[in-house]
Amino acid sequence: MDLAKQDHFLQMAEDNPRMLCSEVPTEILDETSYDDVEPSDFFKDFLRTGYTQWHLQKYGRTPRGREQLTNAIIVLWVRARRLHVNRVLSRPDPDLDKPFFSDEGLYE
Repeated sequence: MDLAKQDHFLQMAEDNPRMLCSEVPTEILDETSYDDVEPSDFFKDFLRTGYTQWHLQKYGRTPRGREQLTNAIIVLWVRARRLHVNRVLSRPDPDLDKPFFSDEGLYE
């Protein structure tokens, strides 16, 4: 993905932290297919940006500490990979109506 598109998607994450899983552009989810064992730097930035804004809107403050942010990025990345696979296989996903940047319920 070129830098202009990355900037566009980072701005999207900042402006739309309550975006539903069903609303995530296919191009973003496609990015997870290039990741091996961890998210790419771009995808980490995308998730960090969206999660921080979602957390700020939900709780009125930014995430507390690096560990909370790192954990959220990991669980959101795992969800994004699952969403991508389910889209490719035309399978329904149980999170389609949930906010994409929310980590609620993903640690269970």
